[in-house]
Formats: sequence, structure tokens, C-alpha cells
Amino acid sequence: MSDKRKKQLKRGDGESSSLLAELGLPPQVQENEIIQELRQTVEKLKVFDSLGKAITSSLDLKEVLRILSEKLGALVHTRHVALLMVNSETSDIYFEYPTELKDKLCSFPLGQGILGRSIERGRGGVFYPTQEGSLFDPTVDALYLENPSSIMTLPIMSRGSVMGLIAFFTGPEQKPLDESSYRLVETFSDYLSIAVENARNFQKVRELTVTDDLTKLYNSRYLHLVLERELARSERYSENFSLVFIDLDNFKMVNDQNGHMAGSLLLKEFGDYLVQCIRTSDIAIRYGGDEFVLLLPRTTKVEATTFVTRCRDVLREHTFLKSRNLSIRCTASFGISTFPEDGRTTDLLISAADKAMYMVKRGSKDGVMAYTKPETLIKGDTSH
Repeated sequence: MSDKRKKQLKRGDGESSSLLAELGLPPQVQENEIIQELRQTVEKLKVFDSLGKAITSSLDLKEVLRILSEKLGALVHTRHVALLMVNSETSDIYFEYPTELKDKLCSFPLGQGILGRSIERGRGGVFYPTQEGSLFDPTVDALYLENPSSIMTLPIMSRGSVMGLIAFFTGPEQKPLDESSYRLVETFSDYLSIAVENARNFQKVRELTVTDDLTKLYNSRYLHLVLERELARSERYSENFSLVFIDLDNFKMVNDQNGHMAGSLLLKEFGDYLVQCIRTSDIAIRYGGDEFVLLLPRTTKVEATTFVTRCRDVLREHTFLKSRNLSIRCTASFGISTFPEDGRTTDLLISAADKAMYMVKRGSKDGVMAYTKPETLIKGDTSH
């Protein structure tokens, strides 16, 4: 080491000692504070890097949310992180993450509880539910974590309006979050907004390409995508899944007697009926015209036949187009195929379900049939 460098270090040490003496702090205290600050800076840089990668390399909303929750949660030492979004049509608030709350369709009005109030005001902060005068509402704020000791909220803004909220929770056994925690995550608010908005915009564009304009169900383009995915998953875990082809009976008569506008409205209401019938894990698709498809994961042929027969029975009692004072009853023909017994490719499964449905169509209609081999041995309930 050069003499010049040694002199600089000595002068630096003297200046540090002088400053510490003035503050009345021992050297080790000051060193610990510096190390702590450096560590915090390194952690922030890591999160910046992760957010940057999420923004630039991933437009999948689930992946972005996973990165955000993991990295920001780790930064403030809690794994309890939720992301809430505002429904642009109803202004209700719903959970986008974690997925279990999203699947349960947990939602609540704007302004309710700590979470709803933070979104309504567009201001975040740290809240302590046990404090007197707290805005805490257990029907909302305890949906993710029961009895939280602290809740920290950070609104996600987009062009001056609130798009959603990221919320951090600590349990009774954890150290509560504080203002320093809030200042730390607030640093990332702009990056958070960009990441989520980019991912949501991409998701909207993707949904437009796979969503039927009339019924808002998935379209036939999506059928092959989701079938390939489900086939690979079921193959991997040695599970069944069933495919249901549905064709409305005498739909042309509805158009001829009531006009094409009434026919279109019937198709939309039939799509709503299907959504009401199926589980959250099932997928409803408008295949084209008056044909629809259901994908039923983890469902055997016997289970699918029982389920579809029940849907058929409900359909017989359902009345459509009440809003137009028409009160139309509608029936349908249902055909079922099941992986792997009816085929191990998407084309074979689609063909099998389609053939089973047409067996009903050519017969009495208003029935359920499951494909078997050979094709003439189609089984199912076609009774009235």
C-alpha cells in the first residue's frame, strides 16, 4: 500500500473518530448502523433488479405477482402478502393474489375496512387493528390472515387513479410492521404500478384473442390450448379429465320465430347458465354457433355423466329471455369423452365427444351420452 494511501486512511480514521466523539457514540455502534444500512441498500437493489426483470421479461400476471409478493415480503420480513384489484365495472375490490382467495371470489365494496379505505383514499400506511379507532373490519381485513397484528397497505396507481393495492400482514407472533417498513416499500410504488399494469394489459389483449365476444366464455381457439395443457397435466399425474360437447336443440326455431337478436341473447344467457353449473376448476367454451364445450379436470366418465345429467335436468326447468318477455325453454344434446380411455390426443378426445353428442342429436335429443368403443356402444341417459 502506498504511503499516500496510508495517510488518507489515517486521516479518514481520525475524521471518523472525531465525528463519533462529537456524537458521543462508541465506534462499534456506528459501524453496526453502517453495516445495517448497507445491507438494507443491497436488499433494495436486489428487489429493484427482480422488479426490473418482472417488468421486462415476464408479462404473465401470476408470475409478476409471485415475484412481487416474494421479494417485497422478504424485504419487510413477512410472507403474508396480498394483491387486491379494483373491478372497473362494479368498483368492488377483489383478491388477485393469493390464488386461493381469488378462486373463492372474495370481494367487498370500496371503502370497507382498512383495505377498502386505503384504496378509496389512494393512500397507504401502517395500521394496527387493536388500536382504538382502528378502521379494522374482520369481514374484510381478516380474509387473508386471521387476527393480524399489523397491516401495511401500498396503493397501485395508474394515471392518477387507484388500480389496486398491495397489502402486507403480520401475525400475532410476528414483529409488527412500522413506518420504516412503509418507507422501504414505498420506494417501489412506481415500479410496482408499471409491472402490474403491463401484465394486466397483456392479459387483456390475450383474453381478447381467446374470448367469445357474445358470451364472454372462452372461444374455440382457446380449446386446443387448454386441452394440450390439461392433457399434459393429467398424463403426468395419471388423472382423468372429461370433455363435454353440447349442442342446443332446435335453436334455428328460436331464430326463425323470435329473430336473430333474440337468438343471440339466448346464446349469451345459455353461457351464463353453464358458468352457474360448473365448478371454478372447470372451463366453459363457446365452440361456435350454438355449440359449447365443457372441460372437467380430474373427472372420470361416471362422474362426468352424473354431473352433466344433473345440468341437463336443471336446463329443462330453466327459462330464458325473461327480459324480453319471451320465457323460452331450451334443451340440449350432450356428448362426453374421457382421457385416457377415449384417446390420448386432443383430436381424438374432441372427435369422441363430438360423435357421442351427435348420437344424441340423431336420436331423441335432450339427452346425455358418453363415448365408448366401438362407437355403436354409446351409453348414457336419453330419457325424458
